[in-house]
Amino acid sequence: MEREPLGIYLHLPFCVGKCPYCDFNSRTPGPGEVERYARALAREVALRLDPDAAVDTVYFGGGTPTLLAPALLARLLDAVARRVALASDAEITVEGNPESITQAKLAELRAAGFNRLSIGVQSFDDDVLTALGRRHDAAQALAAIAAARATGWDNLSLDLICAVPGQSVEQWRATLRQALDCRPAHISTYCLTIEPGTEFGRRQAAGEMVAVGEEIELEMYLAARRSLRAAGYDHYEISNFALPGRCCLHNRKCWQAGSYVGLGAGAHSHVGGVRWANAPDPQRYTSLLEAGKLPVCYVERLSARRRMDEELVLALRTAEGASLARLGARCGRDATSEYRIEIEELAQAGLATADGARVILTERGMALANEIAIRVMA
Repeated sequence: MEREPLGIYLHLPFCVGKCPYCDFNSRTPGPGEVERYARALAREVALRLDPDAAVDTVYFGGGTPTLLAPALLARLLDAVARRVALASDAEITVEGNPESITQAKLAELRAAGFNRLSIGVQSFDDDVLTALGRRHDAAQALAAIAAARATGWDNLSLDLICAVPGQSVEQWRATLRQALDCRPAHISTYCLTIEPGTEFGRRQAAGEMVAVGEEIELEMYLAARRSLRAAGYDHYEISNFALPGRCCLHNRKCWQAGSYVGLGAGAHSHVGGVRWANAPDPQRYTSLLEAGKLPVCYVERLSARRRMDEELVLALRTAEGASLARLGARCGRDATSEYRIEIEELAQAGLATADGARVILTERGMALANEIAIRVMA
């Protein structure tokens, strides 16, 4: 049987500084650390990737990939392209922040083969950007978008954050209007979560910061959903909107429980019900590869039930919902029978629609997806 195409994720954990809300695996690099890490990453490409693998999505995330020199990013992409069978129409994404984006840099990345750009705008309101500890202002965000347009990036995505302490609903609506004025192919909207271990988490624990209330968060979520859908964007996943035909193929692969290989410090992979993760510390990661060892620190083979639970939760995040037949066939179990009680409860509560073949969350269910996931996994 023909294997499904892989997605490849490359993690570049370097930023100018740590944002106070960020719990991603990122750090400020020391002297020479970026080049050394890039060599290790290229080494992992050679050790990990199967030369016979077909690959249709490549995603450079971080961190701030555009902090790195375009030539270095091009070198890493070339290492992937030389190692695997990269589809001629592969989606190749690079993330970047406005302050690290220039027209010249974007032109080089386009020439190297990158064809999708995701910009971490977060807000078009300078007060909100300051509250988030971002290093750019609204003018820089607009300049980065203009630079992308000038260099031919038609597959452009903007990341936005709402539910920031002190942010008003009207400020959020204004950011949505500005994003729509830019008419990107894709918009991701995330409600801020204050995570332990972050600067925001410490402030909250000390009583110096209070998270936005659930009612305000829900109002902001619905404002995004309704305004973006009215503007012609498909709400294809809880936090993601796209013009028709412009969804993020790499992330959709993850939500559909497809196969993807993560390369880089702390990167996660999933292939055929087996998942693993790399050592999160960039220096440890680099040292292992310099010694010729794969940097894996965790491996798990999912049980059929665990795999089915996780695939159901992921599928329910999407507009298409979960096909019970597909779910059962992939996991070798009777999904209709196994989830009968949960599906009935969701339908009775108005959180999902179910016709015996497919389960789809309602608008209210989408807003409560995290709580529903906890219920399913329990």
